[in-house]
Order: sequence, then C-alpha cells, then structure tokens
Amino acid sequence: MLPGKDGHVRVRANLDGEVEIRAVVGQTVIPRQLIAVVEGDSQIESLSVRKTSVVIEILVESGAEVPQGTALMVVKEVAEEFE
Repeated sequence: MLPGKDGHVRVRANLDGEVEIRAVVGQTVIPRQLIAVVEGDSQIESLSVRKTSVVIEILVESGAEVPQGTALMVVKEVAEEFE
C-alpha cells in the first residue's frame, strides 16, 4: 500500500472473502489499528495502515463478499505532529 501523488492509499483485500469494515470516513487511524478484516474460506486478513492516516472514502459495505485485489477504502497519510 503505497501512496499516490495525492497522498491517497487504496487499502485492498489480499484474499477472497467477506469484509468487515472497522473505520468510518473522517476517522484518524494509527499504525496497527484494525481498519478492516477479510475472512476467507481458510484465512483471515487483518488490515491496518503503515502511517497515521485519515479515512477518505469507504468503497465497500461490511458483509460484502469481495475478490482478491478489491479496493476496500481510501486513506490519506497525514504528517505526525509532535508537541
């Protein structure tokens, strides 16, 4: 999941299965925070971001069956501020 020129990252399913979305548009998510789960026939994939990001768009509904490679959501990486 690498950002495009606009800083947006498309989060994709890496296996066929049923999706559970665990984030909402506008939410700030941090590394290792679960944002989606894809449950296949014999595997479960937990998805998170590499850098602090804001959810821009949700592309599928929870409960949807998706094939491998389907974009699930779009996030935008944000600069981390230190106080």
